[in-house]
Amino acid sequence: MRVRLAAAFVLALAFAGVARAGNPIVIWVTNSGNFGPGSFADALAQLQPIATPQEIRFAYSGTLPIALNGPVAPIVGADVRIDGADMQGAVVIDGGGWTQVSVAADSDTTKLTIANLTLRRGQIIGKGGCVGVHNANTVTEIDHVTFVECKVFVDAATPARGGAVYAAGPLTVADSVFERNEALTLGESAETNDAHGGALSSEGAHAVSIARSTFRDNRVYLFNSLPSSCSSGVGGAVHLYLPGANSVGSIVDSTFTGNRTACRRPGTNYDIDGTGDGGAAALHSDAGTFDVERNFFENNVGLRGGALSFVNAAQTRVNILNSTFHTNRGIASSGGVGFVNCCYARMVNNTFSANRSGIDGFANPYGGAFTINVGSLELVNNIVDNRSTDSPGCAYSFGQVTSSHNLYSDAACPLPDPDPTSLVTGPMDWLGAPKNLGQYVLVMPPAHGAPAIDGGDDARCTRYDARSVPRPLDGDGDGEAHCDIGALESSYVDRLFRDGFD
Repeated sequence: MRVRLAAAFVLALAFAGVARAGNPIVIWVTNSGNFGPGSFADALAQLQPIATPQEIRFAYSGTLPIALNGPVAPIVGADVRIDGADMQGAVVIDGGGWTQVSVAADSDTTKLTIANLTLRRGQIIGKGGCVGVHNANTVTEIDHVTFVECKVFVDAATPARGGAVYAAGPLTVADSVFERNEALTLGESAETNDAHGGALSSEGAHAVSIARSTFRDNRVYLFNSLPSSCSSGVGGAVHLYLPGANSVGSIVDSTFTGNRTACRRPGTNYDIDGTGDGGAAALHSDAGTFDVERNFFENNVGLRGGALSFVNAAQTRVNILNSTFHTNRGIASSGGVGFVNCCYARMVNNTFSANRSGIDGFANPYGGAFTINVGSLELVNNIVDNRSTDSPGCAYSFGQVTSSHNLYSDAACPLPDPDPTSLVTGPMDWLGAPKNLGQYVLVMPPAHGAPAIDGGDDARCTRYDARSVPRPLDGDGDGEAHCDIGALESSYVDRLFRDGFD
């Protein structure tokens, strides 16, 4: 390790600020100081408004975080990379109330990459607590980055977006963690709820891709006394507003747990959960596409859509595939997924379990698992395990619903037209608790002999399950492969070993 660091220091002295043909300019951070030569702040200040790619890299001894004590220079230059790989991801940049990385709206930066480090405790009034990219022409890539306790604040004059990350242009997030990031009211008296995306927000006609990432305990939490009650913004973890027919939002292989929207009225001493749409994510587009595939949502709380909300997005196309929704709650409706004035939707091979709508003890007719209002819905090979006494498993209004081979735990999912291939099974005691059976997200395995195994519609089955295992497989051992219902595809051999056969 010392040999490698020593070599890095030599490179820093020999090549910092020197362009080599075909290679980027490399600026080395050689200490964890908050200012002066070799500091991160100094490296940002050394960036030049040039077309040649530039990299900020790190090579210093010790484990102290880089602690900022004031504002730092914004990113300049066409192509900039900030990468902690030389220190195996041990770089921690503590904003201490200042945003660590920003791109101005009039910047010449066309690409920004941040990789292999941790950003924590950045703050700003407005957009992007730790990373704020305000130029719609900048492509932002985030790879193996951890964001902790980053914050944005809203006041009566300034909307807030993205507690950890805001991107006005195309955004790619991969293999990253967002934990305890927030969008908050500045003070306790601003009469506004214009704060969205406790962890991440992106707005504009472009593409956003989120893959293999974890969003845990992020929130939008506001103080106000708006006319009817206190109100929160939308998207406890993620807020995407992607207008335009060519805009695509993709969330795959990712986990959302404990995210929420909440508020408090000034003068009270209690919080109210679920006062903004989309406890985990609020996704909106007037004509674009959202692909939500192979994800796990648990214990998220929102107003309409405890996990996901699609609101006022009538021409949007939504594909929700191979995802698991467990113990989420929508206070007004839709513990799992809320569709309101939306859309053209496909929900195929998902598992909904113990999601709830409403407040404890009050009956709510608006869909514990999901609600669709306006538009069309294709509902195929889904498990709807409704364990709530307060609300039915699902609700439909004004929508065209086509369904096939779904399993319901009770008769509280009335379809507009009878569907003889979908079954009411009674209590789903055969549905196992969430566990890791490989790949990126938890799944809920059905016990051997459960009606979900080999019980699906082969013609409309997804090609792969939540673990990227090919479908269909022979799950019951009868020699024939058929699609399973739900997010997990079982094989008979897999079942033998899972049950302890050796």
